[in-house]
Amino acid sequence: MAKIKEFLLNSFTKSFMTLFLPFFIIISLTYLIKISNLSSKVNLNLYDFATLYLYVIPHIIFATVPLTFIGAVINSLSKLSEDNEAIAIFSLGYRPYKLIKFFLPISILFSILLLILTLYIIPYADQKMDNFKNQKIYEATLKILPKKLSQSFGNHHIFIEKNINGNFQNITLFSQDKGGYLQILLSKEGSINKDNTTSYLNLNNGTLYRYKDSIFQIVDFENMKIYNSKHFYTHKIKNPIEFWKSNKKKFYYFFLISISPFAILLLLITLGIYNPRYQKNRSSIYILIVSLLVYIPAILAKESANFYLVVATIILWFSISIFYFQIKLNKRL
Repeated sequence: MAKIKEFLLNSFTKSFMTLFLPFFIIISLTYLIKISNLSSKVNLNLYDFATLYLYVIPHIIFATVPLTFIGAVINSLSKLSEDNEAIAIFSLGYRPYKLIKFFLPISILFSILLLILTLYIIPYADQKMDNFKNQKIYEATLKILPKKLSQSFGNHHIFIEKNINGNFQNITLFSQDKGGYLQILLSKEGSINKDNTTSYLNLNNGTLYRYKDSIFQIVDFENMKIYNSKHFYTHKIKNPIEFWKSNKKKFYYFFLISISPFAILLLLITLGIYNPRYQKNRSSIYILIVSLLVYIPAILAKESANFYLVVATIILWFSISIFYFQIKLNKRL
């Protein structure tokens, strides 16, 4: 029996590794595309890309592991069925419940891994990534390019003729203040300074033109500071309990996906074992069906934020798995 367990473990490991790497690469590419979308708004260097990618790795692993587990169990057992090795194993007295006994610790291990990601790692990674993105977006508001239209600083539209090492020359600003005045400000030179939470445009030697109704004002100045209305705040990192209380919908989804390897184990075993004389290899179709069975209820639970739907989904998974296992496999072997 020890050799049979070793044989099953080798078969499962090969199937798992064969699927894990392609899934991981494909899902990584989707997240890299999302990160690159941020680069259209702000300038990101290689370090920024690497930092953001590290923050999304828990999500990539979380998305990869359940799909890989589903595919690995079905594929490994399907291969045994196709090669008539499953028949040989059962002929040696290895009953279906022993398959459960073999795969159960593996499914529990994967569910624990997913729960650790859900309950601890993902909350911290998401919050740190949000703070990092806010910081980069805030810093991007400080970058004013010369001779480029449609740039803004706070509530002002800004145009500069030159930018020499952070020193602006021939600056034009247009805005409308709260009092309804249209304002055009011309300044010969200026620069952007910032403190911990906000930034300001320091202007020298300029003229402010203000107009409203029939009132026209001209103000000359030697120095003026215009503060940016956009502030950067580093949000306090919440503990996982506080984080999931404010993201209850997401929690339902992540929780259901986390326990799915354990909840649908019997169904995976049943779909992987069949008689090759009467059935062809349908592992790809079975993987798709089981994936839909897992993800559709999880998404519905997320959208509805209904606790009872979560409980109903768990009961549904166990009921289908046990019923199908009893009907198709346990009574026939």
